[in-house]
Amino acid sequence: KIGLPVPPSRESNSTEPSAELRSPKVSVHTGGSSADGPKGPITPRNSKQNTAKPKAQNKRKHLPLYIRVSRSIVDNTYFMVFTTILTFYALTADDLRIILTEKPADMIFNIIGILCITVFSCEVVLSCLGKVDYYLSFFFLLDVISTATLLLDLTWISEAIQGDNSDASDLRSGRTARVGARASRVVRVLRLVRILKLYKAYYEAKQRKAERERRKQRGELEDDWDEADYEALENGQGKDTESRVGKKLSEMTTRRVICLILAMLLIQPLLSKETADQTPYSAVYGANQVWEAFEAKLLNNSTANSITYDNAFLKYIYYHNWYVGNHGGTYCPGSNCAGLYLGSLFWFGLAGQSSDANFSSNLQYTQINSGVLDSWVESTSEDYLTAYGTMPSSIKGILSQPWDRRCATSSQDLVGVSLIAQEVQYANYYKIYCPLDLRLTEIQAFAPSLMSQGQSPYLTFYFDMRPFNRTTAAFGLSNTFFVMILLITASLMFTNDANRLVLRPVEKMISRIEADDEFKAEEIAKERLQRQKRKPWNRIWMEISRCCTGGNKNEVLETVILEKTIIKLGSLLALGFGEAGADIIGKNMSGSDSAGVNAMVPGRKCECIVGVMRVRDFSTATEVLQAKVMMFSNQIAEIVHGVCNEFHGAPNKNTGETFLVIWKQNEDSGLGNEELIRKFAEGSIVSSAAMIGAVHRSPLLGSYREHPGLQYRLGSKCRVHLSIGLHKGWAIEGAVGSEFKIDCSYLSPNVSIATSIERSTEVYNVSVIVAQSVIDLVSYNMRAQCRLMDKVIIRGSPAPMELYCVDLDYMSVEVDFTERPKVPWNTRQRFKVRQWMEQEKNAVLQKDLSAVLETDEVIAQMRERFTVEFFQLFNMGYQNYSQGEWQVARLILMDIRSRLAPTDGPCMALLKFMEFPHDFDAPKEWTGVRDLVGY
Repeated sequence: KIGLPVPPSRESNSTEPSAELRSPKVSVHTGGSSADGPKGPITPRNSKQNTAKPKAQNKRKHLPLYIRVSRSIVDNTYFMVFTTILTFYALTADDLRIILTEKPADMIFNIIGILCITVFSCEVVLSCLGKVDYYLSFFFLLDVISTATLLLDLTWISEAIQGDNSDASDLRSGRTARVGARASRVVRVLRLVRILKLYKAYYEAKQRKAERERRKQRGELEDDWDEADYEALENGQGKDTESRVGKKLSEMTTRRVICLILAMLLIQPLLSKETADQTPYSAVYGANQVWEAFEAKLLNNSTANSITYDNAFLKYIYYHNWYVGNHGGTYCPGSNCAGLYLGSLFWFGLAGQSSDANFSSNLQYTQINSGVLDSWVESTSEDYLTAYGTMPSSIKGILSQPWDRRCATSSQDLVGVSLIAQEVQYANYYKIYCPLDLRLTEIQAFAPSLMSQGQSPYLTFYFDMRPFNRTTAAFGLSNTFFVMILLITASLMFTNDANRLVLRPVEKMISRIEADDEFKAEEIAKERLQRQKRKPWNRIWMEISRCCTGGNKNEVLETVILEKTIIKLGSLLALGFGEAGADIIGKNMSGSDSAGVNAMVPGRKCECIVGVMRVRDFSTATEVLQAKVMMFSNQIAEIVHGVCNEFHGAPNKNTGETFLVIWKQNEDSGLGNEELIRKFAEGSIVSSAAMIGAVHRSPLLGSYREHPGLQYRLGSKCRVHLSIGLHKGWAIEGAVGSEFKIDCSYLSPNVSIATSIERSTEVYNVSVIVAQSVIDLVSYNMRAQCRLMDKVIIRGSPAPMELYCVDLDYMSVEVDFTERPKVPWNTRQRFKVRQWMEQEKNAVLQKDLSAVLETDEVIAQMRERFTVEFFQLFNMGYQNYSQGEWQVARLILMDIRSRLAPTDGPCMALLKFMEFPHDFDAPKEWTGVRDLVGY
């Protein structure tokens, strides 16, 4: 019996390679003992002796037969060589057909083209069956498109797209044919992407071969290389393979290069105007001259008109001499002839319907007189200003013969003369009797532009464009090889730069971050499952949208892991340190020369507005809610922090019961120092009022009103409520703690003063108290919205200060049970909401904040019962209280309680202070200031 252990991966459903067989270390056999079987450790040396194990122990899960067959065909070396040959043929065949052959050879090229389409289609199907992640991928789409463009090489399809170019009376047909020919040539550029596919296939084959060599050197069994390892290697899970981010970046770079170059090649020609449309052709100008002479001859067949017609026609024929254009060295020795162009006249005649009576009558006036021909040729041979060149003697005799060559196109009949219907030694070897004996792309028809619309019959002239097409095809071949080299070179250069500058450093970081591959394997498994569940049409749309922009958004790459980790760390730092920790974060992050952290950064003095918010009856809520008190505190914190952030406040310390919020100057606001601090002071007041309203309107916090435990401890009318104190002064911003734990906060007596001001809300029974230091900063309109209620001495304050309150009747606010639209709360929606919040935050600095207290619906509702009469009477009562007229103050304040506000807190506080222990008699040393005992 053989002592080789069966790999676990072969007995399970896993497709991952066995960890035991991959390890080069010695593995100890722990199976049952046998007299015949070897014992002890199994090493690569003695594993070769165990290759004769029974088939029963060599069980493993094979992939389906069709997948293995498809994969073996696609990866077969001979098949790859064959498709490579066909690829180069597809890139060059159409240009070679134009350069080297004539129209009769088109059928052979069509047959080979159909063969290429069939082979490439089979290759696409086999790749879909045998390759992982090929179906609906980027290269799948490119293969389909490039294979589809081969249809344009079939002459039947290309001629149908370009249209019939034989109707010279319709100028648009010529333009349409040129546009169609140019479009078909441009579209063929898409086949260049198959070159990159061949490079990709060669790279994958080289990688698999290298993996086999590494396995062979480690002494592993050849049988270990199976379909599971193949799939693992293609997914980037094999050892010593490129990382997923490297593979993805390489694919993205290739995509971008392909899309960039193809977009340039496809769109740039379409954005240029035809050069033929710049100025009229000599062919059109000469045709007009011949047509005018022909019409004059039809009206009056006099000798003079006949000579004029013959001279014009001969001038047109010799000016566009086919033999000069194609063999200028023989028929224009001086190289100064007018016909040295890549398009020359080879056929002329009468076009129209042969059944028309005018067709036969006009045809008898078309023949050129032989005497005029001889005299014109002799006269032009002595003209040194305009050289026309010569023609073969056999062709010159054809010019004076009757027009008897009958041809036809798809729309009309033709009767005329062909200048290349005979073989001429060293000049013409391919006889052309009719225009359609050439390809449609090789002819261009001209007709007089001066004739009336719908004229029939008319003179028509056909030019041979084969030299021009051959030159264009030669340049096309050069362009093909140039783009081919450009694509491969650019892809390699970009990939090499990305590997050197990005991938290798990132992979080193990842190797240190990842202790094992569990996370990587889990993410790959999730992505594979998502690809299987994804609908085909969604995958098609996603692939099309990602062709030029990137890869699969859902695949977790190493760079994405690092990026998300850094974002999370930054968010946690911002949340944990807050505004006060910005310097600590900035100074530690700015130093890239060391990985050490120095949290003991010196503090910084700043002028700021300090706001202290306290949750009323929080200790009672803690006893009642127990573990749910965290959720309760966070729900309140969400409102407090959100409202303060909208008005440029920076939440700092949160103890559950109290919240510390700071408004300090921001240099990026674009406002002056005085203007900015005024906005912040007004914003602190408005945000305090908005905060009270938001807390009492919240349906989440409103649910606590019906909590049985809270109702039992606090009464049936219990509510979640805040009390707020605002004060302005200096503070030291920095870190408090040690190297073991730090808290970033603000230290100052002014923070303690703000806490005392907030505590005094219990004395005056109000929600918001604003210190004189803040009121001195705001505008007159905002000051008018606040009520001066007392002047006191608070512990820690060096001087007496006036206390103002923002009158808010929070009991009038009802819970807002309006149903909001259900929006999926994902990262995208969160980002959009943050953008909107940032815009609203920036707009706050441009608003008149004093008007918000009147225009905001909730704040206006809470201030509705506080009338002008109330404020005037209280101000009168307070002034008498301040001046020592306590009896008068008593009468006024009692009147307010009896008529306007029975539960007004400031009235009750002043009356209580004057009554006990002074019995409404001001002390002799009274200066309008009292000591706020205990606060």
